[in-house]
Amino acid sequence: MDPVTLALILGGSIIVIGFLGNYLFEHTGFPDMLLLIILGILFGPVAGLVNAASIKDLAPYLAALALVFILFDGGMAMNIYRVFSESPRAAILAVAGFAMSVIVTTLFMMYIVIPEVPLLYSVLFGTIFGGSSSIAVISLASRIKVSEKCSTIVSLESALTDILCIVFSLVIIEIILKGTVDLTTIGQSIASRFSTGIVLGVIFGFIWLSMLKRIANASYAYMLTLAVVLLAYAFSEFLGGSGSLCSLLFGIMLGNEKEIYRILRMERPPNMVVDAGLKRFESEVAFLLRTFFFVYIGLIVTISDITIVIAGVILSLILLLFRFGAVALATIRCSELVKERPIMGVILTRGLATAVLATLPMQYVSEDPIFAKFSPLYINLAVIIILATAIIATVGVPLLKRRTEK
Repeated sequence: MDPVTLALILGGSIIVIGFLGNYLFEHTGFPDMLLLIILGILFGPVAGLVNAASIKDLAPYLAALALVFILFDGGMAMNIYRVFSESPRAAILAVAGFAMSVIVTTLFMMYIVIPEVPLLYSVLFGTIFGGSSSIAVISLASRIKVSEKCSTIVSLESALTDILCIVFSLVIIEIILKGTVDLTTIGQSIASRFSTGIVLGVIFGFIWLSMLKRIANASYAYMLTLAVVLLAYAFSEFLGGSGSLCSLLFGIMLGNEKEIYRILRMERPPNMVVDAGLKRFESEVAFLLRTFFFVYIGLIVTISDITIVIAGVILSLILLLFRFGAVALATIRCSELVKERPIMGVILTRGLATAVLATLPMQYVSEDPIFAKFSPLYINLAVIIILATAIIATVGVPLLKRRTEK
């Protein structure tokens, strides 16, 4: 078959199955994320309709697009007052969950999988697998009918752990290659990514709210808003900030238009410029990118060693166990979340950050002989953990919700 025709057939099929999966999820609770990953595996490794090697270079582009719009969509659904009140608990969950994940992953890799390799290479596994995926978590949290408090905490936590994973993984690689690193530089890097991303998200959101007053009725104003979201993300990354937090805060600003005017004591326009049409349009774009991203994860699976599969599954279960401890710590003295603690515990899906960071060792194979030998292990183990944690979340959440309702 002509490659263009095949691509169109596959693209159309993915969208149809994504829609059916979403419909199935809303009516039965069956995990559509897992369905999409399995579909990717069928199209790629099983049927061979798509050559994984030819599309691996698309990972940074597709992942960045999905990240921008899913975070923006998630931000538009959040209540700004709830964000302020739940930020401390989200920060505790992010730091505690990241620290526990790094420690247990490091110990597992150091004593079980690669005992002959220096400690820092095991620590790098820990920082790569240390945080949940904002793409998967925000997509799931917005659709599983948990309380707004629970949804806000896990969504904010996933955005924060993305930053922790990226910063600390880059620091560990720098130590491995150079032998030393400045602790002051680490602190400055973390502070810069958080503060720059948050400030730019607020600034872009406020400016665009003011602009939308004048162009809300113009043709293609919705599309222009998406362009500004992309520019805000890129500008934040260019200045050393977190594009993820920038997109999330941008979405929060636009999704809380009434509250922003009230907080700033500004005169509200007679008609709200962020209407249901904009939210619906942005949600559809996020659905499209989310669908293709999870199928893409399945397409690039290339696992041939059963021991890697076993190691990845065991490590995922260990991460799940310690996740419950982090959730218990973050929700201490919070009676509202007692029933939802198990659900928060199983929402530990690894995804975008893990997939991208796992490819970093491959870039340094010429500089480090250990990276030359073990770089495939980082990628293959990452894929197994992404799949395993996706199964845990998408199967565990409906079961726990039914139990809670009973």
